[in-house]
Amino acid sequence: MNNHLSIPSNIQQIIDQISNTDLNLAELPLPEHPKLPHFDRFIRVLDIDAKSKQEFINFTYEQVLRDKVNGEEFKIALPTPEWVIYKETWSYLRDENNNPFEVLLTEPTETEATGKVRVPTYRYMLWLLKNDKIAFLDLLKSYLKDFIENKGEELDKLS
Repeated sequence: MNNHLSIPSNIQQIIDQISNTDLNLAELPLPEHPKLPHFDRFIRVLDIDAKSKQEFINFTYEQVLRDKVNGEEFKIALPTPEWVIYKETWSYLRDENNNPFEVLLTEPTETEATGKVRVPTYRYMLWLLKNDKIAFLDLLKSYLKDFIENKGEELDKLS
């Protein structure tokens, strides 16, 4: 492709890194599987299908097990519960430390004086990315954490 150019070694290193980039979108660590402790476990995000007009995102992923000693990957059919963000999905507005904002309730109760601010997830994700508030991988990590909290038992099932 660039055979007619005399490419300096520092630029060639960048080209080589680009050529060797994994084709998955992200590989994010998961907590150790309760029945497979001798493996590191990851979610490998393979595809993101985002529909702006419908405010919908579907994450296609696989669970990956990697031997802790030799790093060898094992292909075991582990569950992949649906990871979807719908128009109706809400998130909490978060500060720079990823903590939900808490504000005073207009009508405090006996047990609560504050509440967390909710925002539509799809629009919030777009706003964060478009306004350089968060990096793409950090955004995925944040939502993966929520996904694991909601789907942890399903992710841990063995057939």
